[in-house]
Amino acid sequence: MKKFITGLLVIAWMASIFAFSAQDATESSQTSQSVSYRIAKWQDRLFGQGKTEEELLHQAEGMQLFVRKGAHMGEYAMLAMLLAVHLGCYPIPKKRALLLALLLAACYAATDEFHQVFVPGRAGRAADVCIDSIGGLAGIFAVFLFWKKKREI
Repeated sequence: MKKFITGLLVIAWMASIFAFSAQDATESSQTSQSVSYRIAKWQDRLFGQGKTEEELLHQAEGMQLFVRKGAHMGEYAMLAMLLAVHLGCYPIPKKRALLLALLLAACYAATDEFHQVFVPGRAGRAADVCIDSIGGLAGIFAVFLFWKKKREI
C-alpha cells in the first residue's frame, strides 16, 4: 500500500510541475509576479515600512527572478524527496535509492525544459535544468539526513 500511495504522490507532483510548465509566458509571469507582490506586501507589513503601491510593485518586479528560480528549486526538491521515499519502499540500498531519485529528478527537469520549448513565449534552458537539479540535490540531502537520524533512534 505504501508503494502505491508514494507512487501516486510522485505522479501527482510531476503532473503539477507539468501544469506549471504548460502556462504560457504571460500566465507564468503573472503567477510569479503575484507571489512576489505578496512577499513584498508581507515584508512591508512585518517591518512597518509603509511603502506605496508603486514601491511595492517595483520591489516585486525586482525579486521576481529569485522567486521563479526559488520555486523551481522547491518543486524539484519536493520531487526528489517524493521519489526517494517511493524508491525507499523497494528492496534496494538506501544510497542507491537516493542516487536514482536524484537522477530521475534531473531527467524530469530536462524533459520539462524540453516541454517548455513548445509553450508560447517559453524556452527550454540548460541553466534551469541545473537549478532544478540543485533543488533535487537539496531534497535528497534532506531525505538522507532524515533516514540517518531515523537509524540512530
